[in-house]
Amino acid sequence: MIFGNTYPGNASSRRGYLALVAVALAALAAALIVVAATGSSNAAGKTSAEVQPAFAQQCPDRFPAQRDPSNPLMLPAAPGADPLHGANFFVDGPRHGAAAGAIASLVGLNSKNYKDDYSWVRFQDSLTRGSVANKLAHNPGLAHKVQLLSKIASQPESQRISIYSEGGSPAGIFGQTQKIFCHNLTADPGSIPVFTTYFLHPAVGGCATRSQLTAAGPDFRNRVDAMAAATGNRPAVFLLEIDGVGSSRCMQKTGALSIWEADLKYEALKMASLPHTVVYLEGGYSDGNPPGYTANVLNASGVRSIRGFFTNDTHINWTIDEIHWAEKVSAKTGGANFIVNTAQNGNGPLRPHNRVKNGNEVLCNPPGRAMGPPPTTTTGFAHADAFLWTGPPGNSSGSCNGGPSAGTFWPARGIELASRAQAKLGPGFPADKY
Repeated sequence: MIFGNTYPGNASSRRGYLALVAVALAALAAALIVVAATGSSNAAGKTSAEVQPAFAQQCPDRFPAQRDPSNPLMLPAAPGADPLHGANFFVDGPRHGAAAGAIASLVGLNSKNYKDDYSWVRFQDSLTRGSVANKLAHNPGLAHKVQLLSKIASQPESQRISIYSEGGSPAGIFGQTQKIFCHNLTADPGSIPVFTTYFLHPAVGGCATRSQLTAAGPDFRNRVDAMAAATGNRPAVFLLEIDGVGSSRCMQKTGALSIWEADLKYEALKMASLPHTVVYLEGGYSDGNPPGYTANVLNASGVRSIRGFFTNDTHINWTIDEIHWAEKVSAKTGGANFIVNTAQNGNGPLRPHNRVKNGNEVLCNPPGRAMGPPPTTTTGFAHADAFLWTGPPGNSSGSCNGGPSAGTFWPARGIELASRAQAKLGPGFPADKY
């Protein structure tokens, strides 16, 4: 290196020395730009968190850096004990919304012809006028399908950030997160987005070993850092790591559970460190792990430093069963609050005849299910902050029972779920239709 304390004495030597310094500085700057653009670690061990600002911001971040603990989402009215109370959660329009886009296709429109800021309300109104209204008036069957899908389209739609987002690189994660904040959200200005994440499981498989998790750790942390950098000071709710705790039990046998917990904790604390986020970790399901095991993993994963956990994300248990189970977990996690996914549990789970052989419930596009209680922050239960949908009702859970690939919105299933929709909490509770 030429950056020593020795400085050439004569003028000619000094000019040559300074020229070398300039060349070296230019080379160093170019190298740092490359590192920032790729999101990889540099020779000094810096992570993407330190170079992330080089990613192109898609819109200005105009929110203050100061957090108000009594109102972290900066809601118009103070929320009280529940930071989500009164939040206007993001409802997507036809350009990006799953059910709204399906409606457009059904009536012969191309959802991609709509701008990002074309709202659901505006789109719904457009269906009552002109040639589309005439088509619906003369086709009752089509009109009924549109009406059923509207039950989904009119509700908040969670946004998935995963290893599959824009290729899964830190730059892709950053870009997808920014796209949602800067473009998608223009369809519902002032609303609060709900994000779910899915980084760990698809990266290492269902039951990871210590070596697999250790190898995947740097990429995982870079992805989390990119998502955090893209969020910045913007308000958002984060539901972290689908199936993160619910399907973690096997890692006790591989000896990898402590590393898994450390990864969950890294993501939880990273996202909770932002000024206007409210964060929950996946906690599993009432027909999965017992409350004691769940609480132990959540405690090791930092749940006491965030708002709480969410349940039922990939299962279809009755809401009341989730609440009773989650309250037991809450009691063992310092009173952590929770959210219940109610997207498809209006008829409860479909139990197989042989639960020992086939599991506690049919999870892959089970027939006869129904949309459950609609999203709300008025749950009536002390620790239940909200009922939310971790994915649009109608998202396929896999290529089974006639479904498309996992995560694809399947209009026929959405229509089926909406046709039976009820806000019923469980057996013996009122079957409130909607």
